[in-house]
Amino acid sequence: MMRSYKFRLYPNKSVEEKLEESLELARLAIQPIAGGNKQGEERRKKNNPEAHTTQALIVKLKEEEKPELKKVYSKALQMVNYQLCYGAM
Repeated sequence: MMRSYKFRLYPNKSVEEKLEESLELARLAIQPIAGGNKQGEERRKKNNPEAHTTQALIVKLKEEEKPELKKVYSKALQMVNYQLCYGAM
C-alpha cells in the first residue's frame, strides 16, 4: 500500500523564486522529452514507455542544448520523464 502526504509550504521570497524557476524549466523540458505531442500521445496509447531512452535525453539536454536545466533538481526532471512515459500527466 502506498501512502501520500500533503504539506502546506510557506516559502520566503527567494525560495519561492527558486521553486518557480524550477517549475518553469521542468515545463520547458517536457516538449523535447515527449518528442512532440503526437508521438507522446501515441506512446501513451500503446502503453509502450521508453523511460530509459527519454532519461538519456534529459542528460543530453542538460549537457548540450539546455544547460540551464542543471539548476533543476534531477529527481524533478526524472519525475517529469516518469509522468510522460507512464501517462500520469
